[in-house]
Amino acid sequence: MENKVYPTIKNSILLCLLFTVIQIVLGTLIELFHMNFPVNDFSLFFAILTALTSIISFGTVLLIGFIKAKRKFNEIFKFNNVSGFLWISTIVFMIGFVIISSELDNLLNYILPMPEIFRDVFTALMFDQIFIVGIIVIGVIPAFTEELFFRGLILDGLRKNYSGRKAIIISSLLFGIVHLNPWQFLSAFIIGLFAAWISINSNSILLCIYIHLFNNLLYTITVKYKNIIPIRGFNTNNITPVEFQPIWFDVTGLAITILGILLLKKGFEKAKSRSGLLP
Repeated sequence: MENKVYPTIKNSILLCLLFTVIQIVLGTLIELFHMNFPVNDFSLFFAILTALTSIISFGTVLLIGFIKAKRKFNEIFKFNNVSGFLWISTIVFMIGFVIISSELDNLLNYILPMPEIFRDVFTALMFDQIFIVGIIVIGVIPAFTEELFFRGLILDGLRKNYSGRKAIIISSLLFGIVHLNPWQFLSAFIIGLFAAWISINSNSILLCIYIHLFNNLLYTITVKYKNIIPIRGFNTNNITPVEFQPIWFDVTGLAITILGILLLKKGFEKAKSRSGLLP
């Protein structure tokens, strides 16, 4: 019987469970510390603790996975250069995607309103935190740690064990599930599908990190400084009543997204042709 490459689906689920347990344990320790040594929830010290929780959680599962995988670093995480055309195509795609993603979030919040406790958490992250700290905690750290884990370690193992389609779907499902709430699951799952598709076709994680960073930073900026993009319903803050975006804005976002996908496909074909993989 042929040995499976690490991680398989089972291994990936176990790594995600381990990550969740570590997050819960560290979160509990922080809460106990907070009860005994009151610290402002929005202080720099508390922000550092939050960042360390994410880094330690992902760092642990990444280290375990890397050791068990027994492959070279860049074989798993693929920090390979990509063409300028693919960078431009990805930028175009993301401009359209964030518009569509925003409206999907509006629809989800309309159908399933966010409970008060979750609204308080998002309010604290987006509004009450020191802005530059929020950029680092919400944008930079997740962009690197989550992409290394899901589009690096997990996607690489799944792709070697199963079909590309199955690897993309399973890794994206796990990416959505570890957010542990339905209001982030949908957008995380969808962006995970595109990121995994781009990673496989570009043979690089760089564009995925950019996508993740772009998405999180734009959301953070436009929610905190809503008037920067004065379009009704764009990136609603989950506190005010849901407003849907204008139809023309949704259509524009869909058109730009499709254009970005077509450009990406063209870029992938060019890259494969230069590599001698196409006739």
